[in-house]
Amino acid sequence: MSDETKLTRRGFVKGAGLAASAAVLLEGAAGKRPQGKAKKLGPGEVEVSLRVNGADRRVSLEPRQTLASVLRDQLHLTGTKIGCDRGACGACTVMLGEVAVPSCLTFALDAVGKPVTTIEGLARGEQLAPIQAAFVAHDALQCGFCTPGMVMSCHALLQRNPHPTEDDVRQAVAGNTCRCGTYPKVFEAALAAAGTAPAKAGPPHGDLPAAALAASGATAYGNTSPVVGGTAETDAAKAQDKGGGEASRTFQVGLSGALQAKERKVPTSEPAAWDGSARLQILGQRVPRIDGPEKVTGRARYCFDVQLPGMLHAAVVRSPHAHARIRSVDVSAAERMPGVHATYVVEQLLGPAELKLKPATPEKYPHIRYEGAPVAAVAAATAAQAEDAARAIRVEYDVLPHVADIDDARKAGAPLVFESPVEQKGSAGGGGAAKDVPQQGNVRGPVVGGNDGDVEKALAASEVRLEQEYRTEVQTHSAIETHGVVADWREDGATLYAGTQGIHSVQDEIATLFKLPKSKVRVICEFTGGGFGAKFGAGNHGVIALHLSRKAKRPVRLFLDRRAEHLAVGNRPSSIQHLRLGAAKDGALHAIELKAFGSAGCAAGAGCAGPVKNLYPAKAVRSEENDVFLHTGPAAAFRAPGHPQGAFALEQAIDELAEKLGMDPIALRDRNDAHPARREERRLGREKFGWDDLRKRRDTGKVRRGVGFAQGLWYNFDGPPSNAEVLIHDDGSIECRSGVADIGGGIRTACAQVVAEVLGVRPQDVIVHIGDTALPEGPPSGGSMTTQLLTPAVRLAAERAKAELMTTGGRGDVRSAAKRLGKTVRGFASRVRDYAGWRDDDRYTATIGGAQFVEVEADTETGIVRVVRALAVHDCGRPVNRLAIESQINGGIIQGVSYALHERRVVDLRTGRMVNADLEHYRIAGAKDAPRIEAIVVDHFRGRSNTDVSGIGEPATVPTCAAIANALAHATGTRVRSLPMTPARVLAAAKGVRS
Repeated sequence: MSDETKLTRRGFVKGAGLAASAAVLLEGAAGKRPQGKAKKLGPGEVEVSLRVNGADRRVSLEPRQTLASVLRDQLHLTGTKIGCDRGACGACTVMLGEVAVPSCLTFALDAVGKPVTTIEGLARGEQLAPIQAAFVAHDALQCGFCTPGMVMSCHALLQRNPHPTEDDVRQAVAGNTCRCGTYPKVFEAALAAAGTAPAKAGPPHGDLPAAALAASGATAYGNTSPVVGGTAETDAAKAQDKGGGEASRTFQVGLSGALQAKERKVPTSEPAAWDGSARLQILGQRVPRIDGPEKVTGRARYCFDVQLPGMLHAAVVRSPHAHARIRSVDVSAAERMPGVHATYVVEQLLGPAELKLKPATPEKYPHIRYEGAPVAAVAAATAAQAEDAARAIRVEYDVLPHVADIDDARKAGAPLVFESPVEQKGSAGGGGAAKDVPQQGNVRGPVVGGNDGDVEKALAASEVRLEQEYRTEVQTHSAIETHGVVADWREDGATLYAGTQGIHSVQDEIATLFKLPKSKVRVICEFTGGGFGAKFGAGNHGVIALHLSRKAKRPVRLFLDRRAEHLAVGNRPSSIQHLRLGAAKDGALHAIELKAFGSAGCAAGAGCAGPVKNLYPAKAVRSEENDVFLHTGPAAAFRAPGHPQGAFALEQAIDELAEKLGMDPIALRDRNDAHPARREERRLGREKFGWDDLRKRRDTGKVRRGVGFAQGLWYNFDGPPSNAEVLIHDDGSIECRSGVADIGGGIRTACAQVVAEVLGVRPQDVIVHIGDTALPEGPPSGGSMTTQLLTPAVRLAAERAKAELMTTGGRGDVRSAAKRLGKTVRGFASRVRDYAGWRDDDRYTATIGGAQFVEVEADTETGIVRVVRALAVHDCGRPVNRLAIESQINGGIIQGVSYALHERRVVDLRTGRMVNADLEHYRIAGAKDAPRIEAIVVDHFRGRSNTDVSGIGEPATVPTCAAIANALAHATGTRVRSLPMTPARVLAAAKGVRS
């Protein structure tokens, strides 16, 4: 099906039935026809009155316009989001009368004469509605992009049923998709809301307030840098950070209740340790997000919501072919169409691997290696005009042979994705591939890893051996806020409002590609609607938008539609993993060998050997990782890159080995994994979950239950720059600044907690400003590194601000002291490197991770598998906010459930086109799929930094799919070694067992 004929909301409203339906709607909207004129059938505008949030609003609209577009674009009620444009995600939910409706599928004319309530209409002034207050209190939000729609669905439920059950809530939000996986907290919030009193909305944490703008020199729009006389590293801070050397300090490290004294080399500029003996008041508590009120009221401004004066809308022409050369691109007809201000033909594609040897004569147009590659774009006054003009662009292709299957691509004679060897650069979020790797046909590799042991000898000496193959499919990120940018090119520089995980990665890429100094590129991102690893760098969309803006001399908005989001901006690579394990009779692992082939499409970096190389210290470990190129979209880093795939194979193999040994699966891991935190996590989880009794159960009926276990690991990082500034103003207000993005982990609140702990105030007393390259450079939001890298800088900045206040005569509480002083004091700090010696000479135990137990229910007649219960025990150094950590664990598990049972990119091998590039047929776990989840956090102090914090986002999703597979095997006696574990695969595996 072509882009021109596929059924979309906009395609539907432009269809054959438009004229007849418009006539009826217009008659009802206008009351009667103007005298002397023929009946108006459209598509011209008509003026109507809509009653929105209790007020009558006059608007002029076309019959084809949806309620969502009118609310957002004409009434500027941007709390109503659009995530799919097809009514599949629920982000656009509003109340029409007493009914919750998807406003992206509702004609605006259908709302005439009916009251419309949006998320902005629930609160009463500064008083949150009960459901909004409950969402904040229970942390029923992460990135927050889907939150307005979720709140509206729950509000509608409570209006008709004030005392719902959990099943009622699940049903009410069944049409709302949360990719962050916040469902369990949504259930809690809705059930609590009936008795919740209104709460105050609180101060904003998005746009800089006027006072702060004036103090910093920043401007609301444009490229003026606020660092002049404002946000800057002071000479005193530089001297403190770089002078003084190091000294040995004693830290209390280890698990709570089993602390040990260990020495660390610490820079003398660092404050006293918050080690295992520290008794803190705010860190480690359950603190509602300080930006929660903004997210539940629709006040949070995502880049998707940015509306600048004179802004144009862009539409992109994408290749419908998986492999082609472009012969010509003709934009002349598009340039003559109404509303068009600029066109652009793509000159370079970002994302695919790059040829090491460039052709002597470069082609005029980029070589197309995947469906969805951008070819040309147009900017027009309205989105509809841009889409109309994009259809007028004529592209001629020479269609070439393609390959879209990983097994076919490895065969001799398969169509080549690249005609010569390639390299792949990494990003701030990870990814990339090893350099100087052999490449033959479509296979690049192997990349060899492991230790110095001889695998063949170790296997030969093993008394028990296992050899198996496991497969995983491609998973797309599917953030509800699609990739996009509002680009504003001006003579004094460029400003981009980019939905990103790393504002500085966008700045770097734009500065390089457009040959601009970084001081002329400003990137702003107050809130990001999910990312999961894919939203780093400017991307093709950012480059296209800025070219259009430069040409049109107007701001340009370019956000991807859902199909392009699936095709063109990243995915988790597939894998084929061949594992060989060898062990002694007592379970001691002698050998682990992995030979893996994975596809990152037309990119490299599909490795999955992290768990094999770092989880179990066998005598001999060897891994071989190979990329297999396909004519499909390039992969990107995705929550714990490579690890869910690797854990799915390794943790199943460990269970299968335990079965051969006649050992309990957890006992086998106890025999081989000495990591102190994971050992405690297994002990706690085993007891809390009731593992021993549940493993004895053997159901024999049609529906059977089983339990499974798996564990995983992730890493502590000592990487990118992390800077922060804390200001104590002369009016007693407190501000924290850092150029970091928040994709849902809650870094604003973590920073506020650290500042509050140092200054002796409440977290809600601290205003946190993030998401602007004009602020001190912060770390990227990815890799579970954000909190562990930024909080030490925030703490040191707060300590320095406090010290400056007290040395200038301040006394008592800091706010009163600042008022008496009559001037603003500030502290700037950079995170120092990890303290020397913290690893204690053991790389295996220097990681973070967790242990997960799940219970599944499997229908042996239909093959349907349901996860009913999960217990997750995780460590993340010193926990900062246990409420937010629970949400991260919940989300990681639900993403793991989705990966294990549902998600699969389906490509038509004949055409190379993805056939389920939407949110209806690309199945993501929803409210009814969410299991009951219990999260336990183990405090594990390492003496790494002045806050001793580690991450949680990645490890929370690593072991889930493996635990589900092991539980399914326990329930049915059937082992499914391929993802997703669909009913068809479950039944096929069962037939294999019976035969």
